[in-house]
Amino acid sequence: MFKYEKILKNIVLFLIFIIPFIPLVVCSSMFFPYIVGKNILFRVLVEMAVGGWAILALFNKEYRPKFSWILGGVISLVGIMFFADIFGVNPLKSFWSNYERMEGWVTLLHLLGYFIVLVGMLNTKKLWNKFFNISLGVSLWISLYGIFQLLGWATAVQGITRLDTTFGNASYLAIYSVIHIFIALFLWLRRYNWKDSMGIFYGMTIILNIIILYHTATRGAILGFFGATLLISFLVALFEKENIKLKKFCGGLLLLTVLFIGGFIALKDTAFVRESQVLNRFASISLQEQTTKSRFMIWNMAWQGAKERPLLGWGQENFNYVFNKYYTPKMYGQEEWFDRTHNVFMDWLIVGGFLGLIAYLSLFVFVLYYLWNKKHGNDFSILEKSIFTGLLVGYFVHNLFVFDNITSYIFFFAILAFIHSSVGLGESRRECILDKIDEEKKNSVGIPVIALLVIASLYFFNVNGVLANRSLLQGLSPQEGGLSKNLEHFEKALSYDSFANQEIREQLMMFAVKVKGFGVDQTITNNFFELSRDEVLKEIERDPENTRNRMLAASFFNNFGIYDGASVQLEKALELSPNKQSIYFEIGLANLNQGKYREALSSFKIAYELETDYDRARQLYALGAIYAGEDALVDDLLSGEIVADSNFLNAYKNTRHFDEMVLVAEKMLAFKPDDPQSYITLAAAYYEVGRNLDAINQLKIAIELDPNFKEQGEGFIKAIQNGSL
Repeated sequence: MFKYEKILKNIVLFLIFIIPFIPLVVCSSMFFPYIVGKNILFRVLVEMAVGGWAILALFNKEYRPKFSWILGGVISLVGIMFFADIFGVNPLKSFWSNYERMEGWVTLLHLLGYFIVLVGMLNTKKLWNKFFNISLGVSLWISLYGIFQLLGWATAVQGITRLDTTFGNASYLAIYSVIHIFIALFLWLRRYNWKDSMGIFYGMTIILNIIILYHTATRGAILGFFGATLLISFLVALFEKENIKLKKFCGGLLLLTVLFIGGFIALKDTAFVRESQVLNRFASISLQEQTTKSRFMIWNMAWQGAKERPLLGWGQENFNYVFNKYYTPKMYGQEEWFDRTHNVFMDWLIVGGFLGLIAYLSLFVFVLYYLWNKKHGNDFSILEKSIFTGLLVGYFVHNLFVFDNITSYIFFFAILAFIHSSVGLGESRRECILDKIDEEKKNSVGIPVIALLVIASLYFFNVNGVLANRSLLQGLSPQEGGLSKNLEHFEKALSYDSFANQEIREQLMMFAVKVKGFGVDQTITNNFFELSRDEVLKEIERDPENTRNRMLAASFFNNFGIYDGASVQLEKALELSPNKQSIYFEIGLANLNQGKYREALSSFKIAYELETDYDRARQLYALGAIYAGEDALVDDLLSGEIVADSNFLNAYKNTRHFDEMVLVAEKMLAFKPDDPQSYITLAAAYYEVGRNLDAINQLKIAIELDPNFKEQGEGFIKAIQNGSL
């Protein structure tokens, strides 16, 4: 017997009970403050908890989890994804992910450890109630914080029309609220006392979470909530035999929910619904909606990728390769670089193939099996079974439209562990090899080995990533030592050689372009350029099939006038993603900068013909036609449209179409009437066509808007008046 068992058990339980506080973590001192801090804390807590649990399980078999098919499903998922990631397109990213997501196999491994610790340590109703009550308390605070955002007392990243609290993302908050609504409902009903202090606590938690869920305006989660409510009501109305009042109540609730949904559909075109930003999001749902159409297009791309690698998929974090390879030009209205399918099941199909998807879906199947199969001896009532079934269905529906994050994973795996712990899994655990090891060896060898493994895991999984993250953020932030200090921080971030090198290199390239625009000492600009060039080439060598990397590199080289270097990257990017218009745009703009007008026109033409409804493609095709002297083509493409774009301003100026240049400048001013630069630009255009008085008037307005421009502006005015400009 381990003499410090009670102390160590309390320590591990303490670590477990900290985990529900993770949603509160926002690390403003980190790059991606809403993501990185939560994930790092989760990993650290799990690593220490697993170490403590392992020592306890070494000495006492009561801490070792019994087998269930839920446990088997979790182990299968982690095991299958290990091989999917090894044989995937980018194993490094598959295992480690990046700062923006912080998922990958490393997170799956920690979720497995978390599951095992929960089922090994939380072996009584009292402990599970404590775990869930702590989490409900945290959700109550988060809900209050959401109310503060709604009242304008706290800032919301996505605005008060879509609350995000400490998640930084309304969708993440929404599913968190859904889960806690049904956990609170379960515990409230299990107490059989609705009027004591805990009953009031559960009731308040449910009400506030429903309010917050509504104000996230997250359609998938809200649809999941209504779907769960319908299913719970239906199951109780169908299967409840003893409590007739409850059966009738749920039948009425089922009818009421159906009528509510039907009433909303009937009233969706009324002013009341259309004037509400939340309700209008639901009223606008249709197959013709742009978001809906884009989802179907993304899922079709994912399906094409799944057919190419059906068994084990592409590996975690590798959907971007599929997205670029099978990109459809009709996606032009959406963001350019999708790394998720916005459907959890499609995500698992892509990253783990059919084996990975089946392993993931098995978790739902096994939970429902243990909930409803009478031979497994759980003490759940029909209502309690229905609540958890509804919760899983609500989570399932939500996942049809978005993707998971660390907080939803934490509570999904907690529910898996709770169901595992609540059902009869046979007699006490059989004797295993650990029982044959004598106490002395366990103390002298086992404990030190476990302790060393915990220390090693804390360093291996966390330290370099955190240090690189902090250095990256410092590299992006203003420094007292000037830009040379920023460069040092970027170099330091890269020196850790962490999983985040790709993100660091991307940020370095973009920062180097900004430095070039600052007009600082040429030595500083050159130093940033050289470091960025070397690092981007290393990244491309490491990950040659990544279209995004090559496009960023091409843009970087174009900004520094290294057109040959950009051309190499663009040609390869085009091979990897032949239907992406933005690649042709970059090629065309690079050719314009080099005076290769016919080549530019050809690139813009291809982009336009890929999808003729894309206005940007049409406008750039017209831009190329201006430089190429194809005036008839310009007229045909623009049909008299004036494009408020500096590229068109320069094009008309360089081709001596001064009247059109003035029209563009005037329209640019109409879009930005409070920007002094708009008036300066229009003044320059007026001067080009000999409208000197108008030019002077525009400069005077610019001086009024920006007193700092006074000396320079008055100099321009004087030069115009003297004819010396």
